[in-house]
Order: sequence, then C-alpha cells, then structure tokens
Amino acid sequence: MKEEMMRRVDRYDLVSPMMPCKEEILAGVDRILSTGSYILGPEVRALESEMAEACGCADSVGVASGSAALYLALQLAGVGPGVEVITTPYTFVATVEAVIRLGGTPVYVDIDPDDLNLQPGLVAEAVTDRTRVILPVHIFGVPCDMDALQATADAHGLDVIEDMCQAFGSLYKGRPCGSFGRMSCLSFYPTKNLPGIGDGGLVICRETDDAELIRRLRGHETVRIDGRLCAGWNSRIDEIQAMAIRIRLARFTDEQADRDRAAAIYDEAIPAANRFSGYAPGGGLRVTHHQYWIRVPERGRLEERLKAAGIDFGVYYAPPLHRHELAEYCRIHGEMRHAETAGEEILTLPIYPALPVDSAKRIGGLVAKHLDDCGA
Repeated sequence: MKEEMMRRVDRYDLVSPMMPCKEEILAGVDRILSTGSYILGPEVRALESEMAEACGCADSVGVASGSAALYLALQLAGVGPGVEVITTPYTFVATVEAVIRLGGTPVYVDIDPDDLNLQPGLVAEAVTDRTRVILPVHIFGVPCDMDALQATADAHGLDVIEDMCQAFGSLYKGRPCGSFGRMSCLSFYPTKNLPGIGDGGLVICRETDDAELIRRLRGHETVRIDGRLCAGWNSRIDEIQAMAIRIRLARFTDEQADRDRAAAIYDEAIPAANRFSGYAPGGGLRVTHHQYWIRVPERGRLEERLKAAGIDFGVYYAPPLHRHELAEYCRIHGEMRHAETAGEEILTLPIYPALPVDSAKRIGGLVAKHLDDCGA
C-alpha cells in the first residue's frame, strides 16, 4: 500500500524539461511574429546547418515529420513498385508505411536478441535482384551494426538509409548515428530526445546534391529520379518549430546527462542479462536511451506491480510488424523468432530529463524485486 501512495511517475514528462526554455521560446515566437517569416526562414536554415554539423554530414533538410523524412529519402533512393527495402519488424509502423506508400515492398528479417536491431547476416541472405535499400532502425537509441550492413550494401550496390528517429546523439564506433549510408531520417516529435513543440523531421544527407533534391521535393517541385518523374508535395518545417528545436539542441548535452544518470541507476539495479549491456570499453558506442528497455519473464505480473506503484511504462511492438495488417504488402524472410519473443518480453521504463533520482531508484528496485521473485 505504501508504494500505491507514492508519487506517480509518468512514462514521459513533456513539461518540466521545457520550463527552463520557456522564456527563450516565447521571445523567439514574438520575434518570428514580428518578422512575418513563418516558413523556411532563417531559423530553418540555421537548424539545418547545426544538425548537419552535429551528425557529421554535408547538409540536412527540415521537413514536416519523421514520417515525411522517411518518405522523401526513400523516394529519392528510387523506391517504387517492384522495389524491395530490407528492414526490421521490430519498429514503429511509420518505418514501413513510407515504403508501402511509395509502392515498394518491405522485407522483414529477424532481430538480434541482444540489441533488438537487424541481424546483418540475415540482411545479406535476404537480398534479391529487386532490393534497392537497406533500412536499419537504431531502436530505442541503440546503434545498429553499421559496418556489417554497409558492407552488404556495397557488395550489392544498395543504398543504406538510416531510420534514426530514436537515436539522435547515439554513436557507433565514435561516429554519430546519421553519418552512415546515403541519407538518414530524424523525428522531432515531442517525446524524442531532441524534441520540438509539435511535429517536425529532418533528412540528413551525406551529399549536397541529395539535399538540394529533397528541398525541391518538400516544396512541390517535380524531380526526375532514375528517369522517373516524381511529384513533390508540401513537407516543410516551420520557423517556430525550428526555433524551439534549436533551443533544445543547445541544451541537449545537459538533458542527455539526466537520461544517462537515470540509466546508470537502472543498470545498477537490473541484471545485465535483462537489459541492453553491449558496451565495450573503447568501442565508441554511445546509447542515448530514447527508451530504457528491459526483458522480463512474466511481464504481466511486473505490469501490475508497476501500475499499483503509480509507475507508467511502455510495451512496444507487440505484436511486431510481420503480424500487423500491413504485412500483406510485405515479404517475410525466414523466422521472426527473436522479434516475436521481444514483443512478448520487452518493457520500457520511464527515462527523460528531470526524472527524479528517487523515482529512478524506486523503479529499479521494483524491477529487481520482480526479477528476484521470478528467479531471473
């Protein structure tokens, strides 16, 4: 009963981290209202420049959402009818919606049980003469094995497009997620590690020519890709969103330190076998913990225990996308055993800037008690 009476902990807190930025954002809104520059103005140009530098790429292009970023990047890569895109079934549906809307075929391969990301060996097996793109998703902020995926892409003349909507700030072998492959896609949805105050997205480009074509497509211009005429559409990020994101970008290091602090508390309480523990000293891996995931037996019992204690949590991709109704548009390569198991066992804990230390300790203790009770 004492646990039930303690302070509630929500899965997200979208207010507290914003409060230190409030006056600066309000001043920015006033400045934008005074200029009348609402779309694709100086704030957007500055955001694009700063994000390209942060991700170690030539350029980036602000768009309306993470979903729009995926659509535009895949469109530029030539995805269309008869084209296959190899990706993961353990992700949010937006990843494959973009492929399907372009008329392409998502091809699912199973995930690695240790990091919940694509298994590179299975990706290599799934390549056919119809494959055009490998689309890895750095799930929950954990980087994929980009060297192995790029090697397969190079061997077959494929494009790699990163879905890094959950992974801004993550590093793979010392390089930022977003700096691999041809293009990368980012979301600024309010629950992300780098959030806006509404929808917004970004296409990060290694080549300036790609960035210029994305700019044309996002603004209703027609572009010819591989001899095929492609219609543009309205996918512009606005000045107020860009301004708010830039303010949060300036605070990103401090906010990430809060996430790291909470993750360290959870790590201390939860056995390595029940969480991501793939850190190798000197390996240059950094995980930004968009979500802090754990693998638990008897998940339903833990859910009830957390609910009784007033603690929110997340259950993601249950069932995985190969069991989603959109799977009729997809090809499934091999068994999805690990994705199935993840859908049954994975649970995410609250992790966000300003999460109180005592709350993180309480949550870690409850999880540890559950695992002990289960003999895990």
